[in-house]
Amino acid sequence: MTEELYRIGAVSKLTGVTVECLRAWERRYGMKPAEKAGKTRFYSETQVHRLTQIKRLIDQGHPISQLINLSDADLAYRLRQYSSASTLPNRRPKVGLAGTALLLAAERHADSNHLEILDRWSTADEFATHRLQQRPLQRHPNLDVVVLEMPSLDIKLLDKYTESTKARVVVVYHFGTTNDLQVATDRGLEVLAWPATWQQIEEACLHPRRGSRTTPSTQRRFSDEQLFHLATRTRIEGCTCPRDLVQLITQISAYAIHAERCGTVDSAANHVEIGLEANAARASLENALGVLIEDEVLVQNAN
Repeated sequence: MTEELYRIGAVSKLTGVTVECLRAWERRYGMKPAEKAGKTRFYSETQVHRLTQIKRLIDQGHPISQLINLSDADLAYRLRQYSSASTLPNRRPKVGLAGTALLLAAERHADSNHLEILDRWSTADEFATHRLQQRPLQRHPNLDVVVLEMPSLDIKLLDKYTESTKARVVVVYHFGTTNDLQVATDRGLEVLAWPATWQQIEEACLHPRRGSRTTPSTQRRFSDEQLFHLATRTRIEGCTCPRDLVQLITQISAYAIHAERCGTVDSAANHVEIGLEANAARASLENALGVLIEDEVLVQNAN
């Protein structure tokens, strides 16, 4: 008896894996559909079951590269391990919600006692504005998790939203490119495609994904005017490091802008990630410049 076949759109709805991801996995890992008719892809019931298992493990923090070659038995074993270890934490996590759809979902499940919702914002922009208006040590000090709703999964915008927050971040997105989704996955970010169920949101808040980590800040520490001042007026006897560091920072900043422009070309979509890495390198150099300035001030004070 032959298995029933499902079109790629139906497979996406059944498994929770986006159509873009299914196509990307086919290109990168050879996860081919059971049949093709022209450009239409058909997946078997066995493949749908396997993809469902893989999606559950990805949601728990396992990278696709570690799952793609596992047998069905190995996938099932990993899922059993997780299920046996999945217990509710000793206390309800303190959560902030940013986004209209999230707020409406929370209202519909107001009787749920798994999360303690402390803060609410109508949009992620409102969350970011509220955060910037607070003193650094007062920015959501009591929150364990912030759930951000994004109409489009934009990694650079997400960096700005999460700047300086100590809370773990869960992102619920409505639309996203394959590249940004891959970048988010590679970073270990917790992302859920909308419409996500309230149970999925609770699970993401209650149980951090394995390997998840906070995205490092790439916001500029010094303005162009400040960099010019430091390059021309900072004096350390016999040392040109302030000027040299400023030159490096300026060059990398210029390259990051160039990479972003290149990223508008379809064939160079990976330039988005290159630009992010360049900005991260620039941020590290700015931190080094900050250390150098602090050392100079200490020497001057000592004299």
